[in-house]
Amino acid sequence: MKPKLSCLEKHATLCVEKKAHQHQNLIPTVKHGGGSIMVWGCFAASGPGLIVVIDGKMNSRVYQDILQENVRPSVRQLKLRRGWVMQ
Repeated sequence: MKPKLSCLEKHATLCVEKKAHQHQNLIPTVKHGGGSIMVWGCFAASGPGLIVVIDGKMNSRVYQDILQENVRPSVRQLKLRRGWVMQ
């Protein structure tokens, strides 16, 4: 049997096929509900740019403000030249 690697929350366990779901091979988790967060962020090959937490509802005005206040500073921070494309 080939061993296979299973990763869960930075804990790796080595399981042998057909034994992965046995009690001693399981990692317990806690599920919870409620709460959410909306963020805007950007990244490039050179690394992450700014991240913005959005309070309330997102509409076109809020989105335009976020872009106007954060795209150029992120481009400067990431040291991108004129060849960047926003998608």
